[in-house]
Amino acid sequence: MLRLQHHFLSSIGASSHRHCSLLSIATTAITPDRFVAEEYLVTTCGLTPAQAGRASKGLTHLKSPVKPDAVVAFLAGVGLAKDDIIAGIARYPRLLCSKVDKTLTPRFAQLMSLGLSPSQISRLITIVPNIFVAPKKISHLQFYLSFMGCFDRVHSAIRINPMLLSRNLEDVVKPNIAFLLQCGLTVSNVLEFPLLIGMRPESVRERVACAEKLGVPRNTGMFKSALWAVYCVGPNSIGAKLDVIKATLGCSEAELTLVVRKSPPILRMSEGKLSRALKFLKVDVGLKLQYILLRPAILAFSMQRRLMPRHYFIKILKAKGLVKENVDFYNALCLTEKRFAQKFIDPYNQSIAGLADAYAAACAGKMPHED
Repeated sequence: MLRLQHHFLSSIGASSHRHCSLLSIATTAITPDRFVAEEYLVTTCGLTPAQAGRASKGLTHLKSPVKPDAVVAFLAGVGLAKDDIIAGIARYPRLLCSKVDKTLTPRFAQLMSLGLSPSQISRLITIVPNIFVAPKKISHLQFYLSFMGCFDRVHSAIRINPMLLSRNLEDVVKPNIAFLLQCGLTVSNVLEFPLLIGMRPESVRERVACAEKLGVPRNTGMFKSALWAVYCVGPNSIGAKLDVIKATLGCSEAELTLVVRKSPPILRMSEGKLSRALKFLKVDVGLKLQYILLRPAILAFSMQRRLMPRHYFIKILKAKGLVKENVDFYNALCLTEKRFAQKFIDPYNQSIAGLADAYAAACAGKMPHED
């Protein structure tokens, strides 16, 4: 069988006349009695052999390349990107079985009528290529475009949760959105939970109740963070996670409640990361446990990119008498990189040659040696 990938795929984006010419060549080269789906997916559609092996299982009924050729030519002819077409076919190979006139053409027109451009539709098929054969997904897409305000937000949401376009809007998605808004989350907050809004409503309510039990009330700025922590850990595992945190920190039940209320993300930290951060702050930085418990967000900073570099440079500046001994470490950690440089690096570049470069290297994980 002739290899057609170079000739066929290089035509994507060219005129429809060019597509027809190449299709004529393809149809002549691959006769019906010689058609092999797996080989076609590699040579004509650009899939890897591994992808083609998986995808071909759904195409065993095809006896000729006529319909697949027409599908690929249509997708290319309307302006979809070559790589996106390949990704879409790999994800949903039965797309090649679609009828161009009765299915693809009207579905493409529907998507365009929603205000999507060919390039946006191209990005869409890499995630939900079966949108061309599922009209309900297009009506759901219309709702999400209206609710989220723009295609990029919708694309981001369905990339995280492709099943959003399949979820029942009236019984699942809309009730979940309304409930989360009642909990004090903003529309922007809700957009950060594409996995949550597609869950069964009773599961969403269970997670909200669990977040409240952590001592984080609804309608507070920290509630979104608590809800996300509960989602990541799972309501059935929260109790065990709290026990681990309490044992690692060596704190009381009351102190644990305060820690979680102030910094819900601590629930998402592994025991190892939490233990290493605590040890570094107590032993190397010299902080008291009570100081840490009152500022639990300090534990969530990256050891390599934030805790170690900033401690090291503040320590050097103190040793040289360039800053006061009572620099508050937590306040220094909370500064942006720009503000930290302005306060602790830039003023002392002349006193300590190469300080800025050394700090940048330290943040990249290349900790310099103390002089």
